[in-house]
This record gives sequence, C-alpha cells and structure tokens, in this order.
Amino acid sequence: MAKIIFFGNHKGGVGKTTTTFQVGANMAKLGKKVLLIDLDPQGSLSKICVKMVNIKNTNDIPVQRTLNYLLELYLLKFRRITKLDVLENSEVLKTDENTKNIVKNSIYKSETEKGFLAFIPNRIDIENSRINDLAYKMSRYSMGIVGLSVMIDDIIDSFEDGLDYVLVDCPPAINAIIESIFLKSDYFMIPTIADDISTSGVADYISNINKTFLRFTYESSVGGLLLEKVFKKQPELLGILETMYKEIQSPSSSAIMSSLNDQLIEINVKEPIATKKYLRYNFNIYNPNAKANKSYILDNKIHFLNNRTTKGKEGIPFFTDKATAHEEYEQITKIILNSIGV
Repeated sequence: MAKIIFFGNHKGGVGKTTTTFQVGANMAKLGKKVLLIDLDPQGSLSKICVKMVNIKNTNDIPVQRTLNYLLELYLLKFRRITKLDVLENSEVLKTDENTKNIVKNSIYKSETEKGFLAFIPNRIDIENSRINDLAYKMSRYSMGIVGLSVMIDDIIDSFEDGLDYVLVDCPPAINAIIESIFLKSDYFMIPTIADDISTSGVADYISNINKTFLRFTYESSVGGLLLEKVFKKQPELLGILETMYKEIQSPSSSAIMSSLNDQLIEINVKEPIATKKYLRYNFNIYNPNAKANKSYILDNKIHFLNNRTTKGKEGIPFFTDKATAHEEYEQITKIILNSIGV
C-alpha cells in the first residue's frame, strides 16, 4: 500500500509546495511511483505539474478531470451514511465502476526511466467548488471525512502498476479537508525558514495534528471503531526541514532553530522517524541552554539557490518552474526513502 506523506506549516512562503514537488520529482527519478495531490487553494503545485504534460494553464483542464470534481463527488456520495451503516456493512464504503473510471480519468502522469510522477490538478477558478468552498461543505457533515478517505483509497487502487508514495501539499490554514489528511496520512514533514515568523507556528501545527486525532476519537458520529476502520494511526513526523538556508547564517538563525527544537521537546512531540545520523544534535554550539540528546531538526538543509546567487547554475525556482527535479533535493529524498523503507 502506498505511503501518504503531507507537507505543512502554518506559515506560507517557506517552501512547502517546492519541497512537495521536488521530493516527488526526485523520488520518481530514483524509480519510485509517486502521486502529488495539491490541497492548497492557491493551486501552485498544480500550476507546476501541468507543465509536465504540456498543458499551459490549469483552467484548460476539463472540470471533470480535476481534484475539485472528485472531492465534491465523494463528499456527496458519503455525506448521508452513518457510523452504523459502515459498522453493519463495510460494502457501503465501496464505489461503483463509473466512479472508479472518473478517478482514473482525473490522473495525469509523467513517466521517468523506471518510475513516474502523477498528479490530480486543482483548479482555482471554479465558483463555489474551490478547495476552501469544498472544505466548508465537508465541515457541515461529520461523515464527509469518510468520503475523502474512500477517495484516497480509490485513487491509490486505480494505479494498476502500483503506487509507492502519495505526497500532499497542504495550505497554511487547517480546514476539514486538511484534518482528513491528518487522519489518513502515514507521515508528515514541516519545511520552515530559520526566522521567528516561520518557526513560531511549527509547535502549534504539530499540536493541531494531535488535537485533530483526539477530537475525532471522541466525536460520537465518527470516533472509536469507525476511526480505526477507515483511517490510520497518528502520522509520524519525518523531521523539520530547514529551507532557503544561506551559508553565511546569522547566529540568531541557529538560535531560532535551537529554540524551536526546545519547544518541541517541551510539548513532548514524538521523536522523528529519521535515524539519528540524519538529525542535528549540535544545538548547544549556538545555545548553551539547549536541551541535549533529542532533535527534531534534520541535519540536511535546502540551500538558498537562485539564478543570481548561484553563478552559472540555474537555481531551485528555475527548475521547479520548469517542473524538473533539482539535485539539491536529492539527499533529503534519499533520507525520506531510507527512513520509511519502501
């Protein structure tokens, strides 16, 4: 079964979309079969991905071949079922062949030498059916989250040659759709810049993931057996990824990351699944008061590379805009693959 990883942070502009695409592109380059899902209302990941299949604009994609269409379809299909319906007969979670064909038709794919990078585009111009609109509709029906779970399962099952990873680009704001992704995912990673604004919401973001599980566990119409039946265990943190790193960092940047690490220790976040050789344990160099022997920050960093700072070499923005894998993300991709072991 494909592993689901989401990338999120309460702060925008920290490299979530770039990281989602670049990790996916590098996975595909390494022979993995990868699907990208764009849940950000801005649709930036979709705008990148359509270039892989020579489509100029997401607005050119037929509405019935979009993520918006699938979300509304599954929301409508499952909004009326009850917890009792599912517990009495799990067949109610199965969809018909027509629905499965709609799912297959919504998937676009770019082949690599041994793997592929697939995506389902998100259109931002569909009135009353943009991602935020659909999240609001889902929030009105407690069983709407079940529809999203079944949709993800049907998408994964539609890949006849198998699928290794589903990577989800999440927006800064948490809504009903994003909460469903929290429940459905296996792992998550938080990209951040080493500044006060970008890191200030990281601990809160992780706390919200935990609170989502608690809330749905004790929510009478969903929690308990149904949550166990339809969703997964709480997703595991892969690590905090520092992006836009500059070789000449100010001492305050290192102190900020050290402080973030301390915050995560304070709220007792479960340690990342990345092995210790991938984590940064030298915070005491920058902060004598830092707590030792526990780190959430990945030692590997994504450097600030653009066309001006990297003379004679196109930077990450250039490669991402061209929907091409950049070697800067190759190592972090290998860390993810080694940590998960798929």
